[in-house]
Amino acid sequence: MHSAGQAVDFQWGGRQKRNVILYLWIYGLLGAVTGITNNAMMSYYQIVAPKLVTGYNLYGAIGSILLTGVIMLIHRWGFKKILLIAPPITVITLVVSIMTTNVPLIIIMSIISGVSIGIYDFLYPIMFAVYIPRERQTRWMTYVMIDNLLWQSVLTFLGGKAVVYFFGKLQGISYSQASVLSAHQETMHGTMLAHYTTAYKDVILIAVVLAALAFLFALAIKDRPVDYRMTASAQAAQKTKWNLQNYRALANKTVFMWLLYMVLVGFGASIVVPYIPIYLNNYLHIARGITATINTIQTAAMFVGYMAAPFLERKLGTIVSIVATMLMCTPLMIIMANGRLLGSGMMLAVIVCIVLFLRSGIANAAMPVQQTLQMAMVDKDHRPAFSAILSLVSAITGILSGLFCTFVLFTSLEGYAVAYYIAGGLYLIGSIFILIVLKKKYNDLTRPVTQQATTQEEIVENQSVVTDD
Repeated sequence: MHSAGQAVDFQWGGRQKRNVILYLWIYGLLGAVTGITNNAMMSYYQIVAPKLVTGYNLYGAIGSILLTGVIMLIHRWGFKKILLIAPPITVITLVVSIMTTNVPLIIIMSIISGVSIGIYDFLYPIMFAVYIPRERQTRWMTYVMIDNLLWQSVLTFLGGKAVVYFFGKLQGISYSQASVLSAHQETMHGTMLAHYTTAYKDVILIAVVLAALAFLFALAIKDRPVDYRMTASAQAAQKTKWNLQNYRALANKTVFMWLLYMVLVGFGASIVVPYIPIYLNNYLHIARGITATINTIQTAAMFVGYMAAPFLERKLGTIVSIVATMLMCTPLMIIMANGRLLGSGMMLAVIVCIVLFLRSGIANAAMPVQQTLQMAMVDKDHRPAFSAILSLVSAITGILSGLFCTFVLFTSLEGYAVAYYIAGGLYLIGSIFILIVLKKKYNDLTRPVTQQATTQEEIVENQSVVTDD
């Protein structure tokens, strides 16, 4: 029998670490797929299924609701089965989307592919909470999020270039000529529009290949029932059926307060982040080209924020790190709300760029820490259910914010500025809530496991480690 600390180290050096490394490859490939589906795929939808684009938030919410059911299957099926099923579904839905012109079918395929791609965002926190020692989890959460974002950024950039390249080849014109034409899609008709559409299809096929590669990496994953359930018995598997009695452990103050925090912060972010280009271009009258540059710089800020997460948690603790980043974002939101007072022309663009860079970097510095915290709140038997609830809450929040934006907030351009006041206030309220309720219990997650009270989950893990590879 190993001690708690020895057990964790032994686990981390064997099968568990190999699974984590494999997931880094898988999640990177899925980041590349997302880089294509979030950019080229959306432009393709704009051509063949514009109704999908106008109702994308609603369809996304439907996908999030369906995703809750898939997350629940993790407890019964395990990590590998999910990782083997998701890529073929992604491949099928993407291929069908570019083979048919039936708009309802394309919408259905879009919803399903959103689920099969979205499951990866919920899978790695559950896996890492089991396979990685607690004091190292935030560091590895940071690695996996940077990994995904890096691949996504590269494919977003290259995907756009590839569309122009393929279009030029099909049209028999130079790359520069194709690039100019691509800026005026509304003027394309007949053969030219067909070639432009085919160029998007060719790029989407790259996403299909990347999803297939993710499947090949998943074949090497080796999981065991004890990884995703407290026991490996068939009786335990039967208990994964949805039963409110089995999930009464989630009905506590900690979970409720965290969900309330997620609603407040999620609502605030949802009325600001998707509409930054409109705010910059339509409200502040910053040129479209400069707006695109500012958005690109915001992505760079996310990398900086992710990399700062482990250091931040070591110095401040888990809860204080999350609270500090949200509180630091609040005055930046107030500055953005008063963007018209910051000047004009290039001076305005530079100031806004700096403010948004800081906001994006600071806000995202808490994301790896947040993933670690969420998995520490519940044991492995309840992590899939908790993740499913988080997905459902996110979907409901998205629907509410969509209705609020449509019928209340964005009835005039001033609403895009008011949104920053509202978001800043919600960040402030949510931060105070979790600081008061969660700091005492969850601020020291970076302490070595040997210095923490041993939970029932850790006892089971330590007893099972002697059978590991």
